[in-house]
Amino acid sequence: MGSLSEITPVALFPGMTSKPLVAFALGAAIVCSASFAAAPGPKARVMAKFDTNQNNVIDGDEIAAVRTAFAADPKGDLARYDTNQNGKLDDAEIAEIKPPGQKGANGGKKDKDRGGKKNETPAR
Repeated sequence: MGSLSEITPVALFPGMTSKPLVAFALGAAIVCSASFAAAPGPKARVMAKFDTNQNNVIDGDEIAAVRTAFAADPKGDLARYDTNQNGKLDDAEIAEIKPPGQKGANGGKKDKDRGGKKNETPAR
């Protein structure tokens, strides 16, 4: 073997035809693409990091951890929950942190009776 241009998969594995190597390469590509596709989104990352008791609610000591993390990185994953943009996460904003697929109170819809503001009563 001389230069890199002369190295082929068949040269690396003598006696093997190129078909099994192609199949191996395709399999590796599928596994890699599946692992990238399964990467969690921002909501899933927040819940995985802060919902330590895994009850799908940020509560108890988790609230303090969320506030501390937001104060340390106000432009990070938690920034989307500071809906009033005051630089702090209040109780109502933390209550809106839900796992992927779950909506906040009132399904995330605005309540017409409250002047277009989101309904802050908990969903039943």
